[in-house]
Amino acid sequence: MVTSKENFEWKKYLEECMQSTEFCCLATVDDNGVWSNTIYFAWDDNLNLYFISQPQSHHMKNLVKDPRIAISIYNTTQSTFDDVAGIQLDGEAHILTEKTEVNGAYAIYYGRKYPDTSRNPRKEEDAYINNPEWQFVKIVPKHIYYFDTRFFDEERQEVPREIYSE
Repeated sequence: MVTSKENFEWKKYLEECMQSTEFCCLATVDDNGVWSNTIYFAWDDNLNLYFISQPQSHHMKNLVKDPRIAISIYNTTQSTFDDVAGIQLDGEAHILTEKTEVNGAYAIYYGRKYPDTSRNPRKEEDAYINNPEWQFVKIVPKHIYYFDTRFFDEERQEVPREIYSE
């Protein structure tokens, strides 16, 4: 059952898994321990993830103090009696403040949400991009792990770094 990891199409199956759901579970840390919540996400070609959130939220306050994160991505409609796939990763969150970074995150985020760009909200009218009550965040993975029973039975695989490093 174990597929050769050398010839495995990592990006294809990671993107297939990410396309299967709009949400992921984000875990942050603070002095009291771990906090998790669900976020809508998008990604770039290097598998950096992007999301929007409000600065006063628990997880954003945590990220200001400690940028370490963990994320799980999986389709919740999968049956435990069939094949299952999922991604776990750890990394660092970067709250974007530079205009060029925000514009890039905006394009990636809305590019996923509205692949038909004619439906994409105009930046000057967008409720998020020019609003200090919302911030774009970029997640840079340190490690990505892939779980897929179709190829690797019950063994989680570490994704080779060259697949997602910049």
